[in-house]
Amino acid sequence: MTITAEDYAEAVINMTDTISERFIIEHVSYNGTYLHVWVYNYGDVDIEVKIQVGNVSHPDEWIEIEKEGFAEVPPLSYTAEKGDELIIRAYTRRENNVYYRYLVP
Repeated sequence: MTITAEDYAEAVINMTDTISERFIIEHVSYNGTYLHVWVYNYGDVDIEVKIQVGNVSHPDEWIEIEKEGFAEVPPLSYTAEKGDELIIRAYTRRENNVYYRYLVP
């Protein structure tokens, strides 16, 4: 019974952390070679995040961002043309997503 109660408590804590995640893609820039993406975590829990542009997920390792923290994802080597629309998805290890629409200048 104790193991069941501990498993239940852990599941509830994980669920609470999942619904407490709050983050946005704060800024995006592209210099013709590299795509730069900054993510702001305005939630009450630390997050681990990656981005996806098209079929490319980046980086290989999760980027940790403390609560109320701000971080740049390592620059992504990317080829895009002027006027291209990029849909950038930031996603966490807990499977929450945010999207950002970027028009290449």
